[in-house]
Amino acid sequence: MDDIRYKVNIIAAIAALGAVIALIGTILSYIQFPVETGILDLIIFILLVVIAIANIRPSVNTKNAILNVVIGILAIVISGILYINIGDSVDAQTFMDVGIGVWLMFAGSIIFTIFTISDLTYKRKS
Repeated sequence: MDDIRYKVNIIAAIAALGAVIALIGTILSYIQFPVETGILDLIIFILLVVIAIANIRPSVNTKNAILNVVIGILAIVISGILYINIGDSVDAQTFMDVGIGVWLMFAGSIIFTIFTISDLTYKRKS
């Protein structure tokens, strides 16, 4: 990878799309359950989108890729904690009682994490 041929890292762009999906889920969850989903959760997922967009430019830095994987795992953990908090507060009997927002957060966080792991493995091979 002496010369970077492309202006956009496609894998990082897909990861950024996952981060945007997670942010949309956080916003929906905040609208539906404002007590359980706080402002701090919104800020965390906004920062996730900012970090994901910043990584769209191609680079060979593996430290940033490792940090992105850790951030993705933390986003999944935060989504799980919010799922438990919302489920306890509404006495959820089915999966959809917690709303679509939490599921979008899970999906977006998982997409972000999977594609950042893919980006990391590619950068380690190079």
